Amino acid sequence: RQAERAGQIIHRIRAFVKRSEPQRIAAEARDVVEDAVELAGIELRRRNVSIHTYVAQRLPTLMIDPILIEQVVLNLLKNAAEAIDNAQLPPSRRNIELRVVPRHTPEEGGVIEFRVTDMGPGLKEEVLSRLYEAFFSTKVEGLGIGLSLCRSIVESHRGRIRAQNLYNGSSVIGCRFAFTLPVETSKIDALSAPN
Repeated sequence: RQAERAGQIIHRIRAFVKRSEPQRIAAEARDVVEDAVELAGIELRRRNVSIHTYVAQRLPTLMIDPILIEQVVLNLLKNAAEAIDNAQLPPSRRNIELRVVPRHTPEEGGVIEFRVTDMGPGLKEEVLSRLYEAFFSTKVEGLGIGLSLCRSIVESHRGRIRAQNLYNGSSVIGCRFAFTLPVETSKIDALSAPN
């Protein structure tokens, strides 16, 4: 099952990179989160990092390419686990929180926000400013396509992605990546309307 899933993921990402157009279908945020957390499980266990997920009840159905959005969540979870592990943090700080909640902002309107928070060392200022540049990486073995591709996927869904350090006074106590996806009820209504 995992091998078939990996094949689907590779096929979908290749198609996206060629076309830059997601294959949107009606999908539930809870299912996307469950699949991403299941795929991240091996990496999290290997790095001895725990995860706490919270998905709000009764979220609207999203019109997304679920495999691509799952890959964004997976990438953010793996990056957080790697940051925690590389910083050799104690067990009390070896956890990630993944929250999915509805939000409404004047700029974006109604959105679903996916938020990945870790208690790692945070990001340096120069890294924050270059984070989404193609081929920019802080990893020795990194290709620098992870976050750049994540940003392209989110923006192709008319969403936004951002990163911020979390502070206690002047000390960095973690990092949060969040991305939003617009709630498009009119498209969902059009899909469910009889022909």
